[in-house]
Amino acid sequence: MITCPNCGTIVEDEINVCPSCGTILEEDQPEIVPADNVNEVSDAAYEPAQEVLQPYATGGLMAWSIITLFFCTLPGVLALINTTQINKAETVEEQQQKIKTAKIWCAVGTVLGVLLVIGKLAQGGMI
Repeated sequence: MITCPNCGTIVEDEINVCPSCGTILEEDQPEIVPADNVNEVSDAAYEPAQEVLQPYATGGLMAWSIITLFFCTLPGVLALINTTQINKAETVEEQQQKIKTAKIWCAVGTVLGVLLVIGKLAQGGMI
């Protein structure tokens, strides 16, 4: 068996013209030797592709972190730290965890900030 140099079709030795593309086959074409383990595929071929780490747009989360920092210091600091570390993550899972943690600290800070403002307003007699 030989391989057509033009289209790659495997052709029997006795045929001088490729049935697929019509190329005239020379007798000195390399012979194809079938492998004994055609059905065996290495495990490397089936390794899952690593997810590509995409940059995360932190603009909105950064603003929320800064506002939280302004109203409620400790959760705001933690939110800001996690937000700045999002695009420094090395894996998608690590990046997702940092996003989740930053959002949690922003939410905690927002709730505490609102409670502090309500407390100050109630203490001042405005509510």
